[in-house]
Amino acid sequence: MELCPFNVCGRPWSRHAWLVLTTAGLLFWTSQSFAAGAPTLPPLTTASGNPRLPGKFVWADLVTDDVLAAQKFYTALFGWKFFDYGGYLIGMNDDRPMCGMFQRPRPADQSAKPRWLGFISVASVKRAKEAVTTAGGRVLAPPQKMPKRGEQALFADAEGALFGVVKSNSGDPEDFLAEPGDWIWSQLLSRDARKAAEFYRNVGGYTIQENTKPGKLSDYVFTSEGYARATVSTIRTADEKVRPTWLLFVRVRNVSESVAKAKQLGGHGLIEPKPELLEGKVAVVADPAGAAIGLLEWPQGVEKGGRKP
Repeated sequence: MELCPFNVCGRPWSRHAWLVLTTAGLLFWTSQSFAAGAPTLPPLTTASGNPRLPGKFVWADLVTDDVLAAQKFYTALFGWKFFDYGGYLIGMNDDRPMCGMFQRPRPADQSAKPRWLGFISVASVKRAKEAVTTAGGRVLAPPQKMPKRGEQALFADAEGALFGVVKSNSGDPEDFLAEPGDWIWSQLLSRDARKAAEFYRNVGGYTIQENTKPGKLSDYVFTSEGYARATVSTIRTADEKVRPTWLLFVRVRNVSESVAKAKQLGGHGLIEPKPELLEGKVAVVADPAGAAIGLLEWPQGVEKGGRKP
């Protein structure tokens, strides 16, 4: 298997304030989305009976204090269309469900700001919870069964990076080469990439492959079902305000144009396209409320994960 060459993390990330987080604030904020009274969550896919693909990032939720502004921003930037499920917005790219959005007030102490949360497919949410706690992680929202969605939970890994797991009732979105507007990659920033890789191997059932290429920017690749699913990179600054976190990326047709458009829509650039980062084909922006999201321009004819769709 030829691994996806998307290894864009490293020293440049450490200069940006969007990594300054406190887990306590995020715990309060994001756990409200799982609480009693939260809207009924719809299935992950519009098709039923799809196979489950453990280890794949299959969903993302945006927790924000300005859903209307977020809806406008992502509609204009990616062409997503949104549908309201009783206070839970579902974003669609063409006919594919992409994400959900919750409206939640920020913590009073401003300890957290809007953010995207990625969900990993697992064969057993219970076993994932046990693996998380055994490896030093924390349960932020315990496993909860939802009639249409399936079962899901929200965790923090041993370093405090937040992620969710889900066992979908409808199966998982199938593997295919991401189209513009689709999620295409997930990147973990860690203080100890080796330990982080072992943590997620136990939780997500990944095969871990070390990146030994000269000049590498990421340290390990998480693979499952013959596909590269994510990478982990070591944070290369001693600044304790820079916290471990996951960052999700969307495929765009032209990264420079997408960054410019994000700024026109009220967002701002966090990492501008640079020749040393994937030949200028990658960037990170924040939406108007401050949620960070990655942009990746993927050349036509290049396969993601080393397998054809």
